[in-house]
Amino acid sequence: MNLVMVMTARRLSGAFSFLVSPLVLGCGADPAPAPAPDVPAISWEDCGGGFECATFSVPVNHDAPDGRTFSLPLVRRPAAIPSARIGSLLVNPGGPGGSGVGWARGAQIVLPQPLKDRFDLVSFDPRGQAGSTPTIDCVDDLGPLIGLDPTPDDDAERVALLAGAETFSAACKARSGDLLSFVGTNDIARDMDLLREALGDEKLTYIGFSYGTFLGTVYAEAFPERVRALVLDGAIDPTVSGDAFIKGQALGFEAELEAFLADCASKTTCPFHSGGDPWAAYDAVKAAVEASPLPAPPGGTRALGPGELLYGVAQPLYNKSQWQFLAEALALAAAGDGSGLLEFSDAYVARSADGTYGPSFEVYYGVTSIDLAFPTDPQVYQTLTTELQAKAPRIGMYLPATALPSARWAFPPWRSNAPIAADGAPPILVVGSTGDPATPYPWAVSLAAQLSSGVLLTREGPGHISFLRGNTCIDQATTDYLVDLKTPIKGTTCK
Repeated sequence: MNLVMVMTARRLSGAFSFLVSPLVLGCGADPAPAPAPDVPAISWEDCGGGFECATFSVPVNHDAPDGRTFSLPLVRRPAAIPSARIGSLLVNPGGPGGSGVGWARGAQIVLPQPLKDRFDLVSFDPRGQAGSTPTIDCVDDLGPLIGLDPTPDDDAERVALLAGAETFSAACKARSGDLLSFVGTNDIARDMDLLREALGDEKLTYIGFSYGTFLGTVYAEAFPERVRALVLDGAIDPTVSGDAFIKGQALGFEAELEAFLADCASKTTCPFHSGGDPWAAYDAVKAAVEASPLPAPPGGTRALGPGELLYGVAQPLYNKSQWQFLAEALALAAAGDGSGLLEFSDAYVARSADGTYGPSFEVYYGVTSIDLAFPTDPQVYQTLTTELQAKAPRIGMYLPATALPSARWAFPPWRSNAPIAADGAPPILVVGSTGDPATPYPWAVSLAAQLSSGVLLTREGPGHISFLRGNTCIDQATTDYLVDLKTPIKGTTCK
């Protein structure tokens, strides 16, 4: 029960999604050099729509390469102009838990033509995630965890919240304990380097969104001499601890919710306009849900509690194009029907209509809990909750409880929070949005400053992620960098 997709940018109604979706194969592409003997060759097969698919095996333990392996699904769309091909453009869409294979199939709709012309578009499902085998698995039903009250009002609710976190963490250890020490971003970065070599690329050209920025950063630190170009969009600051990470997001989502409410108040056509005071109307919905779960829909078997409210409101705050739908869902909730917000919540936690869940929620904990150092004392999170009740009372106050499973995790982090410089790497493009709720803009500023060759590109405006969001300035600068290695002028800001 955390903001599991805090590092994703999903959209309910669009055809394209950064987490999960959603040309005839190039016959004359330049032949790739044969990979080194210890790197498996890739056997591509036509999988429709101009794409080729394959699987790629990597050792579970890179320090014991002859043991168990992960099988990673791959997808590739060859460059449209083989004679002008630069190499592979590898992409991670975020998560942790996002399917790169699904992303690539949807991304081709919006990817700038120069990138499609000059690069093989390549993506993969990282170890333990999405379609990889094996995949992190913890529980069959996430409903009890998601339904816990993140701001308990009495001792019984506090005990239930801590017990729920303990139970979930223990279940992850029981089902996936033999894998959980080997799903950190350090191991995924080593997988990515093997993939780069197998693709025949001397150096890596890469785009990482959200969590994918951390993967790119870790790769650059480990292999700076093997970097050609890295775009890190929606950046994560490697200096933040687990509790600081949660606090940053709490304040980010609160600010984005305030921006949404102000926008709604300014438009009489907004479904949640509420006579010009959507703040009071929102507070009334929140109070009603806190008092008793809201039927969703009335007469049905499901209800919207505080936990579902958190995810239901957070989901559409990732992208301003979803604000209209959030307004409609809140107006429905104000009338006593929580089904609109519950639909958003279900999308956030990958719950299907049949009540089953995808693996992304469990994957998020499996990776994040060993990528970040989380304080183990539950009182830290209670104190932070109290602080945020004053600073971020509408949504941010809910977030500290989402870190409790990580605080009780059975496996230690592989790193401590510390700066990453990636000395020796060529210029690395860091892209940040001033209104990003999930990866707040100060994180992008910090990462660009830490990297010895970091270059910051800023987008003014709301929403998570900037590239491929319809901002011509961002798209052009990013494309120029990837194709021609031309970095933006220092201080470039796109309105």
